[in-house]
Amino acid sequence: MTGFRRLVGTGFAIKVIAASLPLAACGGGGEDCTGDLSGAINQQPTQAAVRQEVVIEVKESSFSPDSVTVKTGSKVIWKWVSTTSCAIQYAGSTGPQQTSGTYERVFDQTGSSFTYQCANNPAMTGRIAIE
Repeated sequence: MTGFRRLVGTGFAIKVIAASLPLAACGGGGEDCTGDLSGAINQQPTQAAVRQEVVIEVKESSFSPDSVTVKTGSKVIWKWVSTTSCAIQYAGSTGPQQTSGTYERVFDQTGSSFTYQCANNPAMTGRIAIE
């Protein structure tokens, strides 16, 4: 028992368990476990799992671009490139009043479109369409 405690104390048992985890996926059910398992570890996300991001610049008296079409689940990021004080307002929601930095929202209402504006400058408007 002393030898076992010594191995556990050095982290050996943890390394053995971690090294055998990929093999556990091959047990039972008749799966073929002769292939290379290196691809099962550290897989990169698929293209579908990557969220689209669209940046809209907040300028002195306009948004650029002022109209965008995005896919469902996309993140829209408003980025201040001037010191214009603006709170992004759309669909009954108003973001914080700010003069720098970013404000972001995820849009997942397929087939919808939103008109947005700067709350303190209603003439400053834009549109987001979700497909």
